[in-house]
Amino acid sequence: MKAKVPALSPLFRSDSQAEILTLILLHPETEYSLTDISTLTEVNVATVHKEIERLALLGITSERRVGKSRLVHATVTHPLYQPLLALVEHSYGPLIVLSDLIKGIPGIEEAYIFGSWAARRAGRQGKPPADIDVLLVGALDYETADSIAEKASAALRMDVNIQRCSSELWKKAEDPFITTVKSQPLIEIPLM
Repeated sequence: MKAKVPALSPLFRSDSQAEILTLILLHPETEYSLTDISTLTEVNVATVHKEIERLALLGITSERRVGKSRLVHATVTHPLYQPLLALVEHSYGPLIVLSDLIKGIPGIEEAYIFGSWAARRAGRQGKPPADIDVLLVGALDYETADSIAEKASAALRMDVNIQRCSSELWKKAEDPFITTVKSQPLIEIPLM
């Protein structure tokens, strides 16, 4: 059976490959065990092991052993580090970048990416996303949302548009905008 080409970036062999690479490249100062990578990317450990073997063979990742644990991190001095970082930031980076930015902000109960990026991540073919649409559910002031959007836009080098709604409005789904958002692909942004 032929593997499905990732709609976000057909340059990658699979979404799993891209998600692993994105996690490691976006956090070059962090050492991850293979289990950590599996948990954070929701990719099975066997696939993580194969992908890390490929990346290590190319020198894109480095590792050290602590007991039986294999700790992996990005090799920032590798000549492909910056070009790969730019590629993954633009295609798979929004989920990680946004999660990092909104973790621990009081008032955010749920967060989602919707629109064209979510559709591509869900496997729907189409033009590459020109921007990232985000919905923050809870009690969040405009200034904080605007600050998150500015930081995310700078990190991702593309516009990030943030919409806000109360948890009551989200649960009732009587608003036409909320109904439309819920009818399309939604990618939940991890808050922890």
